This record gives sequence, structure tokens and C-alpha cells, in this order.
Amino acid sequence: WEGGTQNCVHKIASRKDDGNVHLMGSLNHLNLLRDEHLELLNKYGELQQKYATLQSKVDPDQVPDASTLAGQLCATMRNLFENHTFSDIVIRVDGRELKCHKFLLVARSNHWNDLESTDSVDIPDTSFKAFDVVYRWMYTDSLPRSKFEIGLLQEVCQIAFRFHFSGLQSRCVQLLKIRVDVKNCISLFDFADLEGIVELRDYCCAVIAAHWNEYKPQQFSHMSAPSLFRLLKRNSSHVLHSIVQLNREDVLLLYFIENESKVQTDVDVVDEKGLSALELALTLGHMDIASQLLKKNANCNITDGSGRSILMRMIEKGDTTACEFLASAGADLNFVQSKTQFTPLHYVARSANPVSMAEWAMSHIKELNLNVVDAGGRTALLLSVMANNPTLAKVLLEHGADTVKADNEGKSPLSVALFDRKDPELCKEVVNYGGVSAVNHCIDGVSLLHIAVKNEDAEIVQFLLENNAAIDAENREGETPLEVAVRQNNRNLVTLLLDRGAPVRMNGLGQTSILHKAISSAPDMLAIFADKAKGVDWRTRGLLTYALDEQLLDCAKILVTAGADVEEKDTLGNTLLVQRILMSDDAGAAFLLENGAKHLVKDSSGRSCLEMSAFYGLINTLRIICGLGVNINERTNGGFGYTVLKHSLSEGHYECASLLVSLGCDLESSTADGPFIQTMLHHFIDVGNERAAVFLVESGCDGDAVRISREPDVEKEEAPIHRAVSSKMTALVSSLVKAKINLAVQDSHGRTACHLAVQLRNSEALHELLNASDVEFLSLRDKMGQTPFSQALLMKEHALAAAIVERQPHVALQTNGNGENLLHISVKSNDLESVLFLLSAHTDATRVTTDGSRRSALHYAANVDNELILRNLLLAGCEVDVTAADGTTPLQVAARNNRSIHAEILLENNANPNILDERRENALLAAVRSGSVDCVKVFVCSPKVDSRAVNKNGQSALHLCATLSSDKLPPRRSPVEICDLLVKREAHRLSEKDFAAYVDMQDADGNTALLLAYMAGNGDICRCLLRYGATMGARNVDGATMFTYETPTRLLLFRLLDSLEREPRWSDGDMCDCGIRFSITIRKHHCRHCGRLVCSKCSEVAMPIAKYGEEKRVRVCSLCAEVLTTGVAR
Repeated sequence: WEGGTQNCVHKIASRKDDGNVHLMGSLNHLNLLRDEHLELLNKYGELQQKYATLQSKVDPDQVPDASTLAGQLCATMRNLFENHTFSDIVIRVDGRELKCHKFLLVARSNHWNDLESTDSVDIPDTSFKAFDVVYRWMYTDSLPRSKFEIGLLQEVCQIAFRFHFSGLQSRCVQLLKIRVDVKNCISLFDFADLEGIVELRDYCCAVIAAHWNEYKPQQFSHMSAPSLFRLLKRNSSHVLHSIVQLNREDVLLLYFIENESKVQTDVDVVDEKGLSALELALTLGHMDIASQLLKKNANCNITDGSGRSILMRMIEKGDTTACEFLASAGADLNFVQSKTQFTPLHYVARSANPVSMAEWAMSHIKELNLNVVDAGGRTALLLSVMANNPTLAKVLLEHGADTVKADNEGKSPLSVALFDRKDPELCKEVVNYGGVSAVNHCIDGVSLLHIAVKNEDAEIVQFLLENNAAIDAENREGETPLEVAVRQNNRNLVTLLLDRGAPVRMNGLGQTSILHKAISSAPDMLAIFADKAKGVDWRTRGLLTYALDEQLLDCAKILVTAGADVEEKDTLGNTLLVQRILMSDDAGAAFLLENGAKHLVKDSSGRSCLEMSAFYGLINTLRIICGLGVNINERTNGGFGYTVLKHSLSEGHYECASLLVSLGCDLESSTADGPFIQTMLHHFIDVGNERAAVFLVESGCDGDAVRISREPDVEKEEAPIHRAVSSKMTALVSSLVKAKINLAVQDSHGRTACHLAVQLRNSEALHELLNASDVEFLSLRDKMGQTPFSQALLMKEHALAAAIVERQPHVALQTNGNGENLLHISVKSNDLESVLFLLSAHTDATRVTTDGSRRSALHYAANVDNELILRNLLLAGCEVDVTAADGTTPLQVAARNNRSIHAEILLENNANPNILDERRENALLAAVRSGSVDCVKVFVCSPKVDSRAVNKNGQSALHLCATLSSDKLPPRRSPVEICDLLVKREAHRLSEKDFAAYVDMQDADGNTALLLAYMAGNGDICRCLLRYGATMGARNVDGATMFTYETPTRLLLFRLLDSLEREPRWSDGDMCDCGIRFSITIRKHHCRHCGRLVCSKCSEVAMPIAKYGEEKRVRVCSLCAEVLTTGVAR
């Protein structure tokens, strides 16, 4: 509402009357209409049920049904309205007359009780237009369907209630309720209240409550006081506040009259916002109402929730009229707010209307306490300065306010004016009234001058100095303003303070004087002190050192110019130059040398400046010292160590090392003590400093210098190249190779550096060594007879071996003492990887050993347990039938060693199995002689093998098999397997005659295989041969047969005879086993059991042989007779 009253919120209660309205204050107009519409529908339903018949007959749009009484009456009434038949009374309204019927008036209204004696009725204060609507309704019971004006509807409603047309009343009220909106509800409420229409009044009241905040006081200005008072009482929780808001004194009077007994207490009641009626009136500017409230003893010092009085709140708003009103009404001008301890004067200091409020405060200055403080310790003067209220501040200063009193934080009016508000005029006013005490005020131990210097505000510093501020005051840290200015590096303030005579203290906090701070600030700052400070001792110990420590050479130059001592010494007696070198301060040491410092001094440990400069890597210092003249080959460690070059290299100062080398420093110096006599190069290899060692080599040191033990019984000498490889210093190896040192030098084990590189698997070092122009060292052997290449193969380091071969291809052909090259050795060692490597390196696989055996790699491969080696050699082009010096082929080697897979591979590659060795034995004979069962199986399956070949002793494979013993065969194998293989092969290939000749073949000594087997005691072979029909009585050149050959026991012979299953082939000859020669008189006979040749005397027994199926008695020898008769002991 206007005048700020919209902030007031009133609680409007919702009500229900006669069951027609049930609305909450928060509902809008649309919700009200919806509820009303539902209520009308309910009523319409009830009427429809009760009067269905009548309603259906009297519809205004239809002709009434004359068959019913109701219909007849309605039709008659309409006819009377149209022709006025039987009219008996006249109604006068608005100067016009309407004919009517008395019975109708009496039926429609009870307003006229007796119409018999009158012929006319007057309707005063009514328009004809409005009454015409009523007149038509009386006859037709209907209202116009078209929407008519709200004013006309109100007038019709007024007529209905004034003349008691009860049927028309409800219909008018319903129509008005439908037409109620936010704009007209106030006027309709006033109308309903005047006419006493309770239903309409309550409905309008509910609408007003729902839209209360949308109304302005002007909209209630035309409402009568009683109506408005009733509206407020029904809907407002704070009637008095609402009356004040509406500024209705007439309603206020009604309130006082009605509440006369309790008005003394109600007048100070506060609303939801904590506002009393008096404060609300003052806020809205309703002074007349405020006066009326004061007359009812309203409290002008009442406080709100925060403890502020009404006067304080009015001051906050800057309402001088209200403040003056309250002051005149007796409000407490020195009231203290409990929480903040503010007085009204404090609020004046922070007022939004500073000028007017200052004038008001001045008018009451004598009544106000000027120096009272709030909870923060602030006076009104201090608060006015803080709030930028110079008007009030000047008023308070003029009337004696305290200018020094500070708040709890130590802020005074002058400090705030200086630093916060920066108001020069106000500062002058405060100083004028406060004097020196205000200028020298301290905030928490810090003077205003310190604060101004810290803030670097030259104007404030100038102002304070002009007003006699203490220039030598100290803050809590003991610093003067000058020291603060130096610390902040503010040259202008330092100049200003020195010009004003600020003292220069030499012993500041922490043994650091102001000059130290000036040095650390900037050369310009120090120059100001050198120019303006008086009485300063520039030789004070530590100043020049401090400047050099901070690397401020410009400041150091100023100090030296001002008189600082460059030969200043510390407690150990070291000069400044020595101190700077020990601190690795190259720039500082060079500065001192350039400014006259002595360079031949030594430190407390006896080290020269040259040695220390080289050690700490001070290149500029070293260059200047060398230029001043020193012994460049000066030895360290008191003359027993290396030259100073060693220090530079040890510490990684290569620029200094380069300088020393360029000036001729000795590269070959050695120590006078230690376990070895060695050069600097060996020392850096010892300590693992590869970069330093490389530097020495590149600088031209002796790369072949050996290290010699000082012990006389140790003759071991070590070359740098060996030690570099052992230490894996690849860069050093590269440098030594480039320096073209002797790479063929050998250590005590005969190893070259290349041997070591291979042995240590140092591929990088080997690569560098192979980059040498001369690689003759690759052919050198160590004491184990190994070259670098063979060493690599032995260690299976094929990558290293490949690098060697790539550099020197012929190294793969080198041979050992046995005439074997590396391929032979690798095959012999069953080293497939090495073999593959050598073959990939294009090594000649056909080469034979250089000794008398002349064996090839294929010979070796035939006797190693790796067929892949054999296959790769064949693929590499090895001749499959190559022969050694003894005529042995690889196939024969495989046969002798029972390498059946190898034999198959060789045969697959067209190996000739019939080549004879020095014994004139082919591969089959060699296999049988060696008991190689598996190889025999391979050979007997090959059609190319000559199985009937004989050696130079006339022995076939069967002969050799007969003499085999089990120890020559693999485990769990027997000679009979070979015998069986040989015999079965020939049995399938040969005719019976040729097979018999094969089985009974005799060697050069006339021995058959059976006889040799019997002599060797090979019973299984004997039985195998007998199964295939071998002759038992064959005689050799010595005349021996199985029956005459002497053995320790004849058990084997008996068992063989007993095992016969068929008669063997007969033997032939000219002599019997008993020694008798056959002649004409002595006939030949054959034992029909064993088949041997016997005389008649030896075969006297004749008997049948059942196991042969022989039933007749036949001649058998005495031995067989014994076997057949008695059997053989098992």
C-alpha cells in the first residue's frame, strides 16, 4: 500500500455461513466460482427432484400445459401481464404507472399487508428500468437472459430486499456473486453490508481476504466507517494496525469507543513484523493518528526484537520528522540497545540521511552523551568517521567529542580518517582538536606513522611528519618507520625519512642492521644510505659478506667504494676470497679478485686458491688466478696426489678441466702412494667416472699406459682397454679405439679386450672394438685356445659371433689343435644353434678336418643325437657319401652308433649303403658288427643294401652276427634279433638253394655262421639258424665241427640236438668226426637226426625219430641216439 504500508501483512480469516461458502484465504477468485457453481448444481438437483412436474410445464420458452393446474395458472399469469385484464391496482415508480393485480403483489411479497382499501402503490427512490425487471419477474417468474449491468442488478436486488420479494432475493444474490471480482468486491461488500445481505457480504469478504495484498487504501476510502470497521474486525488479526494503515481516523474513533476498557494495553501490541501501531503510524507519516495513539498512552520507547527503540529505527530511516515527533513526545535520546550498546547517536552516525540527521542531532546535542561507546568500543565520533559521515563528525568535534578514544581493535578517529576514508579535511579537523596525542596514537602497539609507511602512502607519512609524529618510535617487532620502509623497498619513503633525520641503527633485530636490509633491497636503496646517512661505519664486519652472500655485486661495489674491507677474515682466519671459493661463489670470488683481493692465500686446511677453484668449478675465478701467475701442475694432497685437473674432472667441472688442459696441465700425473702405480685415466676407471676418462683420452693422454702393482711379487699389468670393457664403459672403449691404441694387448690369461667383451656379453663394447681399422686381434687365442669368435659360439652368444663374422668373415674357418673348425666342433657338441648360425654365416660345410682322419661335419652329425643338424648340413650342400681317411661314410658312422633315424635320413638323401670301408665292410656289416639293431632294421628294409656282401675276411653279416655278444647291443636287445632280421630278409628274396648257400656260407677260415655262433656260445643264434636249416656238421679249415669243437661242457650241443624240429641239411666231407677217412671200403653215412657225416661205426644205432614223424628205424649217430633216448637235462 502507499506510504510503505505494503510491508504490513494482515491475517485474514476465512469463514463459512449457512453451508454456502467454505473458502480459505489463500484461494483465488476462480476457486471461489468453482465452489459456488457446485453448490448451485446441488440445489438445482434438489429442485429438479421435488418439482419435476411443475418445472417441465412452466418452461419460459414453452407454452404452459393447460391440462394441469400449475399450467393453467402460469398461462393465466402471462395473459394478465400482456393485456392487464382484471388489473386492480396501479404502481407508481419514477413518474410512471404500471397496472398490476393485488393478489399478485400479495403472493410475491409480504411487504403490503392490506391492499383492499388502496388502488395504488408508490415505489420511491427507484428507477423505472430497475422496477420493470421486477415487474416482469412477478408475472413470468423469469429474469432477462442477457447479461445486464452490475448497477442495474444491484438496484433490482435492493428492490427485492426492500419490498421483501423473497423469490427474487436469492436469484439476485446468486447473480451478484457470479459477477463479483477483485475490482468490484469492495463496493459490493459495502452494498451488501448496507442492505444487510449477509450471504453476499460474506462472499465478498472471502474474495477480499483472498486478494488482500492487491488492494490499496484508496479503494477503501469511500467505504463507510462502520462497514469498514466490521470488515476489519471480521478479517484482520491486528485491527488497530489495519486502521492505521488505512489512515481512517473515523474508524480509529470507533475502535477506541468499542475497546475503551483495554485500549491502554492494545495500543502497544505489535504485529507479526514487530511493529507497534505508533511506529506504523510514524512510518506511514500519519502524524494525526500517531498523536491520537500518544493520547492513549502509546509507549514511544518500545523496542523491537533486536532491542532497538522506535527512535533508533526512525533514525535508521533518516526520518527527521518522526525523530522530532518522538523527541517532543519524550523518547529517551540516550537509550542503549542491549545487544550492540548503540545509542541513538550511534545510529545517527550511520544514518542514510546524514546531513538532516546531523542537524537534528545538533539541535539536541546537549541532551546527548557524546563519548559513550558501543559493544565494539566505538564512540559516535569514530563511527561517524567509519560511516563517512563528516557532517556529524564535525558537529561532534566542535562540541568536544573525544578524539583519541579507540575501539576494541585500536582504531581511532584519526586512523580511520587517514587509512580508511582518506579524508584530508577531516584528518586536519581531528588533528586540530586532538593535537599530538591523536597523531601518535598506536594501534595494537603500532604507531600511525608505521602503518602509513607499511601502506606506502607518502602523503599520509608527510602529513604525520608535519604534525610532529614520533619518527623513532618502534613497533612490536622493534622496527622503526625507516626500517619498515627499507624492508618494503620504498626508496621515496626512505629518502623522506632520512631527510627528516630518521636514525640509522647499526644493530637491528636478529643481528641484522638496517644496512643489511638496504643491501637486500636494491643497489638504489643502498646508494641512498651511502649518500644521505650520516655517521655510518662502512667497515662494519659482515656488510660486504652479506652483499656477496646475496649475490648483490652492485651493492658490494657500493660498499667497497664506501670503504668496506676486501681482506676481511672469518673466525677461522679465511679471507673473503677463500670464503667465497669455499661457498662456490664464482661471481663473488671473481669480484674480490678484480677489486684487489690476494690470490696466493690458502685456507685453514692448507689448500691453495687454485686447487679450491678447480675443485668447486669456479671457471671465472680459475681463469683470473691462472692469469695472475700460479704453478699449473700443482699437486694435490700436499704434493702427493694428482694435479688439480683431477679435482675438476672428479667434480664434473669440464669447463675448468678444459681450461687447465689448454694451459698445459699434466695428463699423465700419478700419485706417490697407493697400491698401484697408475695414471689419472686408471683412477677414473676405478671410480667409475667414464666421462672424465673419456675427457682424458680425447685430450691426448696415453691410452696404452698400464697399471702396475707396487707389490714386487705381483707382475700383473692391466691395460685401460681391458678395464674399460670389464667396467662396461662403452664410451671410453670407443674413445680408446678412436685413439688407435694397441687392441691386441693380452692380459695374464692371454685374453684381448675382445675376449673380455664376449665373455662379459658386452655387445656395445664389442661393437666399438670391431669398429677399429685393424682387427687382427680376432685371430688371437687365449690360454684356453679360444678366439673371440669361438668363445662367442661356446657361450651361445650368436649375436656377438655374428658381429665378429660380419667384420671378419674368415674367422669361422679357424681350426683347433685337432684340425677341427668351428662347424665341426659345434656339430660334435650337438649345438644346433651354433650350427645354424655358422651355416647362416655361409661357412663351408664340406670342409674336412685337417688332421689325418679327414672327417667332415656330416660324419660328426651322423653320431649326434639331433637329426636336425644332419638335415641342415644336407640342405647346406654336404656330400652324402663323403668318405673319411679310413673310407668311412656318414651312413656307416650312423650304422656303427645305432642312429637309425640318421640312417633313414641319409638313405632318403640317396646315400650309397654299399660303399666299403678299410675292412671292406658296407653299412650293413658295420651295423651288425656294432650290434646296431635299429639300423639293421633300416638296412634290411632298403632294397639298395647288399645283404650278402662279405668283408676282407670273407665274413657276411650273418657271420658277424654269430659272434656278437649282448654287451655290444643296447639294453634289452639280443643278437638273435639281428640274426632273425637277416635270415628272414634272405628267405623271402632267395631261392631255396641260394638261401641254403647263404645260411651255410663259410668265411676265409671255413667257419659257417652256425659254427661261429656255437664257438661263441650264442645258443639263441644257433637255434635261429637251425630253424632255417643250417648244416650242423660243417667243418672249417682246421677240421673242427660243432661236434668236435672242445667246450667246457657239451650241454649246449645236447640242447641244440634236442631242439631240432626237422632234419637239418646233410653235410659233406671226406672224414668222419672220429678221424677215419672215407674210402672205397669205408662208406659215408649221415645221421638222420643231425645230418652230419658219420662212419658206420659211429652210427651203429638205428631207431625211429618220432619228432620228425619217422616211424621206420633209421641210422643215427651215437650222440643223437643218446639224446633221443635219454633226453637232455633242463
